[in-house]
Amino acid sequence: MPKRFQSGHGTSLPREYDHPTSAVADIASGKIPLGMPDSGSLLKHGFSPFVFLLLMVGSMIIWGGSWVSAKLIADRFPPDVLCFWRFLLSSVAFLPFLGMQRRPVMWSLGGVFFCAGGALALSGYMMLFFRGLEHGYAGAGGVLTTSLMPLMTLLLSIVLLGRKARRRDWTGILIGIAGASVIMRVWSLDADLLVKSGNVLFVVCSFVWALVTIFGQKASATLSPMVFSCLAYGLAALCFLPSASMHGICDVFQQDLTFWGNLFFLSVISGSGATTVYFFAAEHIGSYRSSSFAFLVPSSALFLSWLFLGEIPHPATLVGGAVSISAVYLINRPAS
Repeated sequence: MPKRFQSGHGTSLPREYDHPTSAVADIASGKIPLGMPDSGSLLKHGFSPFVFLLLMVGSMIIWGGSWVSAKLIADRFPPDVLCFWRFLLSSVAFLPFLGMQRRPVMWSLGGVFFCAGGALALSGYMMLFFRGLEHGYAGAGGVLTTSLMPLMTLLLSIVLLGRKARRRDWTGILIGIAGASVIMRVWSLDADLLVKSGNVLFVVCSFVWALVTIFGQKASATLSPMVFSCLAYGLAALCFLPSASMHGICDVFQQDLTFWGNLFFLSVISGSGATTVYFFAAEHIGSYRSSSFAFLVPSSALFLSWLFLGEIPHPATLVGGAVSISAVYLINRPAS
């Protein structure tokens, strides 16, 4: 049985849900319970419900904005160089937060093994992430990937973890596939266009991120969330070090402030900061099945891509995104 922890409002939840690298997928799939917290719990820690709301909304918008930052630097360097620096900075940025934790750091050989698996999956995800953004739109990628993440995670949980599937789970998966098909405009039957648009890579991204989620759930029995993230990011950086060294790993120091600002936002503000803020706030969560905050990620990715990149979302992206999000809601909807 997985270890359990107490949330700020006293509800006992499975320890596997407390995991930063699977935050978006777990929120949207209902594994991480979100909702307005108990005001007494927050006030006891110096936070009002309004401050909690700002923290959660801010984290979701930052995660959506990471697609814009990545798009702006995707063509500056080969993906392996960008991946190396992104993971290295994220890993280092977690160190201060680890130092501020009041609980002892837990380790285990099994946890490190799953952490290594998570690092390999993270490496694959980020490589596909940058490859897709070299050709595709940040807004469409943000909608397609983040809306499919929880559905892919559910599917892998059924296949690999033996989760018992309900009828509405399968219905939700089918609706999600239909939504993804609309975003990709598969009726065009143009395989070359599907590949060049980056949409196929974004679909694979969501599948690989689901693997990260599975590894994270397995490791969370013995590794704390921040330790897992710090270690997984560090191992992922090592994975890219050999190839990045052959493609100008130090050339980043010749880049302008725009490049470093976007890399800092992607690695530290989004990859470490927003994730840490989210989990600090999530210790005081309320309703178990509420997942409304996660729906801000694809919508903010679309809005910020329009605002900063001038991307006009295709109607198919809007319709398909709404269909995919409705699939997540169907899976999450509390039983009547």
